[in-house]
Amino acid sequence: MIRGEVDLVIGARSALFAPLPELGLIIVDEEHDSAYVQEERRGGPHYQARDAAVVRAKMEGALVILGSGTPSVQSYQNSITGRYHLLTMPKRVENRPLPQVEIVDMKEQTDGRGKQQMISPRLFKALGDSLAAGDQTILFLNRRGFHRLYLCRACGHSISCPNCDVALTFHLQEDRLICHYCGFTCGTTVRCAACGQGRFKPYGFGTEKLEQEVHTLFPEAQISRMDADATRRKGEASRILRRFGRRESDILVGTQMITKGHDFPHVTLVGVISAELSLSFPDFRAGERTFQLLSQVAGRAGRGTRKGRVIIQTFNPDHYVVRSAMAHDFQSFFDKEQRLRKALGYPPFCSLACLRLQGTDKKKTDGAARQLGTDLRAILRRWPRRGKEIQVLGPVEAPIARIKGKVRWQFLVKSKSPALLRHFLVEIERSSKWLRSQGVYLVSDVDPYDML
Repeated sequence: MIRGEVDLVIGARSALFAPLPELGLIIVDEEHDSAYVQEERRGGPHYQARDAAVVRAKMEGALVILGSGTPSVQSYQNSITGRYHLLTMPKRVENRPLPQVEIVDMKEQTDGRGKQQMISPRLFKALGDSLAAGDQTILFLNRRGFHRLYLCRACGHSISCPNCDVALTFHLQEDRLICHYCGFTCGTTVRCAACGQGRFKPYGFGTEKLEQEVHTLFPEAQISRMDADATRRKGEASRILRRFGRRESDILVGTQMITKGHDFPHVTLVGVISAELSLSFPDFRAGERTFQLLSQVAGRAGRGTRKGRVIIQTFNPDHYVVRSAMAHDFQSFFDKEQRLRKALGYPPFCSLACLRLQGTDKKKTDGAARQLGTDLRAILRRWPRRGKEIQVLGPVEAPIARIKGKVRWQFLVKSKSPALLRHFLVEIERSSKWLRSQGVYLVSDVDPYDML
């Protein structure tokens, strides 16, 4: 590469740093994807590869193309303000029609005993019609496992991870309860930590249970499942996709893995099982991510010669994200999302940083978070003029207050001036070195993509 013997480099986010001496073009495909974020690792770099691509292109006088069917709110806003130049594709390849999208209100879908159904009658009929026609189907559920949680029948307490503040998820394949954050596992024959009883009731469902349900309803169908559990072994993801591509399976059940730009021309039906799952996340980007997921998975239908159909099951059918996805209307979604973020003062209308503290000693970490909050406001008081241009929210416990035995607190810092925010973060770094003596570590995450 350094000698200029390579003309084209294709790769993941690390390819951005390839030492090409005469760089002319950088293409960031699916620029909205959170996989471009290098997560924090102590001692390692933390960066957003999409933004780094823009910076490198500017430094080297190159052109950068950010491609996406569902662009990030930040990038689209940049095109409106004139920072980026917007190019659009108003029609699908070969002028193929967009799939018809239907919404099923799951509040109205119960069986004879009043129990909520996993697959609505409309989706059930559509699945049967697709199988009868020899077509393929994708079923999307962005939650892995079999049961989401086990609740004590006596007191209602859930079986939780001893290392993390999350409920354990039951996985049928392992016949174990598993923590999705630290990997802790245990059997189901346990005692309630709150009352000592040993009778539990399972609630919720994931891709494992969905796969089982579809197999029960359509025993003749060939079903594949694609999630983090099914693809744990090296090469398994490629094997599942090849099998589906060769039409050796009729139905593909999966999490967001199956939304990633796959082209299966014989898929005429896409079913979204619980569209609102990610809307409840404590994250200002929850609506954006949900719209992107729904739009991307809907785009898997009707990519061949036969028209596609999408059925979205949801308990919140009137939500603007769901309605915009149903209409394939990015503009209406963006307009609403833009108004909400402007009113609340979130990006792209401010610069945002998340300060995360974590430590193994709860008392010391809690005290350090409170003291840091006092220190941050003292810094702002020393800046009588510019300090008013910075807003500090917190400290508060992180939405998941403990992961892998580490207690977690966080602050949000907002400013309309990126330069002022950077200056403030440098000042925080200088004045918070005492945290290490308490066994507490501080990470400053600018433009955070993970608010949990």
